[in-house]
Amino acid sequence: MAYQALYRTYRPERFGQMAGQKHITTILMNQVREGQLSHAYLFCGSRGTGKTTTARILAKAINCLHPENGEPCLQCDSCRTAAQQNADIIEIDAASNNSVENVRDLISQAQFAPLQLKYRVFIIDEVHMLSGSAFNALLKTLEEPPEHVVFILATTEPQKLPATIISRCQRFDFHRLTVPEIMGYMQYILKADGSTVAPDGLRIIARAADGGMRDALSLLDQCLSFCGGKVTAKDVQSVLGIMDEDFLFDMTDKLLGSDARGALTSLDEVVRQGRDMAVFAGELAGHLRAILLAKACGDCADLLACTEDRMARYEKQASKHANARILYAMEQLMKVQGDMRYFPSPRMLLETVLVRIAQPVDDSSVEALAARLALVEDRLKDISTNGLPAAAPAAKAPQEDAPPWEDYLPEPPPEEGYLPEEAYAPAPAPAPQPASQPQPQPQPEPQPPASAPKAEAPKPAAKPASGGEADALWKQVLARVQRVNALVHRSAAFGQATELTEDQLTVSFSAQYAGKLRMLNARSVAVIQGELDALRPGVRLLLREGEGDSDVADLVGLFKDKLTIT
Repeated sequence: MAYQALYRTYRPERFGQMAGQKHITTILMNQVREGQLSHAYLFCGSRGTGKTTTARILAKAINCLHPENGEPCLQCDSCRTAAQQNADIIEIDAASNNSVENVRDLISQAQFAPLQLKYRVFIIDEVHMLSGSAFNALLKTLEEPPEHVVFILATTEPQKLPATIISRCQRFDFHRLTVPEIMGYMQYILKADGSTVAPDGLRIIARAADGGMRDALSLLDQCLSFCGGKVTAKDVQSVLGIMDEDFLFDMTDKLLGSDARGALTSLDEVVRQGRDMAVFAGELAGHLRAILLAKACGDCADLLACTEDRMARYEKQASKHANARILYAMEQLMKVQGDMRYFPSPRMLLETVLVRIAQPVDDSSVEALAARLALVEDRLKDISTNGLPAAAPAAKAPQEDAPPWEDYLPEPPPEEGYLPEEAYAPAPAPAPQPASQPQPQPQPEPQPPASAPKAEAPKPAAKPASGGEADALWKQVLARVQRVNALVHRSAAFGQATELTEDQLTVSFSAQYAGKLRMLNARSVAVIQGELDALRPGVRLLLREGEGDSDVADLVGLFKDKLTIT
C-alpha cells in the first residue's frame, strides 16, 4: 500500500478526537443527539483548522444508525459506508467547479433520494470561488432544499460570500489552534506511530504551523523522514531552516546595543549555514515581538506559548532596552520582509536594515529620532549607575606658527583708500644710531639711607626720543602683525610714529583715514598693544590727530579706555 501523509492517516473520525474547536463540536453533537439538524451549514476559518474534517464527521453522525451521544458509532453499516466513497456524500471543489452549469448539475442531483444512507450530504469546499451566477442559481435550493438533503459549505474567505448565502446557513467560525493543542495532537500521533520528537522540537513545529494542524503534521512528517524515528530540536531547526533561540538572543543584544559589526558578523554566519534571509528576518521580528510583549505585559508565557525559562530570558532582555528601540527594529524588519522578495540581493538589503537598526543616527524619521533618544537615555542611565568611563589621555595640541588670536579676526571687505601691498611688507631692521646721538638712559632713583624709612622719590620727566627711533619701533609692530590681513590693512592707516618716550609711543594719523580706524575693534587693539609690549615693555600707544577734519568723538566712543586720542 502506498504511503499516506500523517494528516491523512490520522484524520479524526469522531468529534472527540478533534484538537480544539470545542465551541463548534459541542453544538453539532447536541444537534445530532436532539435531532435538530439544519439544512445548511457554513464553516469558516483559516487553513488546517478542521473545516472539511468536521463536515465529514457530521455527515457520518447524521447518517449513523446508532449515534453515541451525538457521535458516530463507526460500527454500523451506515458509518462504514460513509467512510468510503459513495453516491450519498458528495464533495465538490468549488475552485474548479465554479460555473452556473456545475451548480445546476448539483441541484438536479439533490432532487433524487439517497441510495444507501438517510441523508444526502453535499460538502462544497472553497465555496467563495463560485461565480455570481452560480451563487444566484444556488439560492433557492439552499433556502428550501429537499428534506433528505444537507448542504455544508466551507470557506477560508467568508467576506467574499454574498449576504444572501450567509443568511441561509448556520455559520460556525473555526479558531486557529493554540500551540498546546497542536503539541498534544502531535504527541498522540507520535505515540500511535511509535516515534519520538523532543518537546522543544514539537514546540518549534507547533509555533511554525501558525495555528494550522495540517501544516504542523506536514512539518512533523518532514522531520520524521529526515531523522527517522527520533528527532531532536536541532534536527527540527535544520529542517525548518531556522536559528536556535540562543542565536536570536545574542543577535538582538548586538542590534539594540549598537554593535553593527557584531550584527553583520552574525548575519554572515546565517548565510554560511544556508538559511533563507526572509525566514531569518521573520524569526528576528518574532523574537523582538516577544521582547516587546514581555516588556509591556511582564510574564506572558500563555501569549507567547513558551516555557517559563524562556519567558524569564525574554523579561531579562526586555529590561535592558527601551520600547522605542524595540519598536523601531520591529518596524524596519517587517518592512524589509516585503521588499526582499523583489530585491535581487536579499543579503545586501538585510545588511542595510541591520546597520540602520544598530545605528539610527542617519535616519531622520520620527521613529529613528525616538530610537536615538532612547539610546541616549540608556547611556545616561548606565553612566548614573556605573559612572563615567575612564577618559583617554588628551593629545597635545600641535604648535602653530600663527598666533592664537588669528582665527577670531574676520577678513575685512575691500575698501577704497587701502595702502598698496608694498606698504605692508615688514620694515628693515633699524639702522644703528650715530655716536653723536646718544640713546636716552632712564635716571636711577636716589636710595634713601638705611636708617630712614623708604620714601618714594618723584619721577623725573622723560625726554622724548628722536622721530627716527619712534618710526622704526612702529614699523616693527606693523611687521609683527603682518600675518593677519585685517590688522595690516587697518593699522596701516594710522600713518607715521612721530615721538617715543619711556612709556608712550605717539602715532599721528590723517583725518582721511578716520573711517578705517573705526574698523579696529577692541580685540585688534589689544593685539597691537601686546606686540608693542613685547618689543618695549611698559610703552603705551597714543594716537594723535594730524591735520584735517575727523570724527574724534566717534573714535573715543569706540575704543574707550583702549586708546587715548589727543
